[in-house]
Amino acid sequence: MTPEARWQAELLELIADTEQQPHAALGLSPAGLAVYRNNYRVGLIETLNLIYPVTRQIVGEEFMTGLAREYSKRYASHSGNLHRYGGSFGDFLQDFPPAQALPYLADVARLEWAVHRSYYAIDQTPLVASALSGINPEQFGQLRFGVSDSSRALSSPWPVVSIWQGHQTGQQLNVDMASGGEQALVSRHAGKVSVQAQTAGMAALLLALQDGQSLGEAAGQALSAQDDFDLQAGLAQLFADGLLSHYQL
Repeated sequence: MTPEARWQAELLELIADTEQQPHAALGLSPAGLAVYRNNYRVGLIETLNLIYPVTRQIVGEEFMTGLAREYSKRYASHSGNLHRYGGSFGDFLQDFPPAQALPYLADVARLEWAVHRSYYAIDQTPLVASALSGINPEQFGQLRFGVSDSSRALSSPWPVVSIWQGHQTGQQLNVDMASGGEQALVSRHAGKVSVQAQTAGMAALLLALQDGQSLGEAAGQALSAQDDFDLQAGLAQLFADGLLSHYQL
């Protein structure tokens, strides 16, 4: 590491860690460091507000700012790209006592992160079904599929899809919290991210595939979640919607 790169790394660590004090080698006064730290923290808070607009609508701007401030104290940004910051916000909400009065909030945040991740994912060429033409059908169960970076499945005991959709511009919020859980599929088509409810079987299939399970294992998960799940139709939908990026045997 060059001296300049080392200086930058030490400065970034000092800004993120409020327990550290500046040393003479950095040539930075306590007052100057305070300015850097404040600007850094404000930037992280603004980033979280942009990534989690539905969460902000639910809890209100003041409470959201407080949540974002507490999160930024515990989790530093480890990338110069702020689009990568905030991925564990849902886990933070689940364990943060003031947020536990809204038990569905953590899953709403996880869904919003999936939307954010989908929007900024790099374009990939979708896998086509014909790519499997040379594989022995007896080996299909051993296939492992890669789910495209712009697609993500999520299962929740709360109606998170309805909550998310009800907070979009022009929509009315009319959610029965006692209606049970929902399974979401987040995907991007022609640059636009969509959030759609899925059957329990389809969501289980996608969740298993994105966790790296084989097709045979994923099929078992899908049938356990929904005993009448049609695996052939489910796979056809994955190919038709361009949700798979590659495979390995």
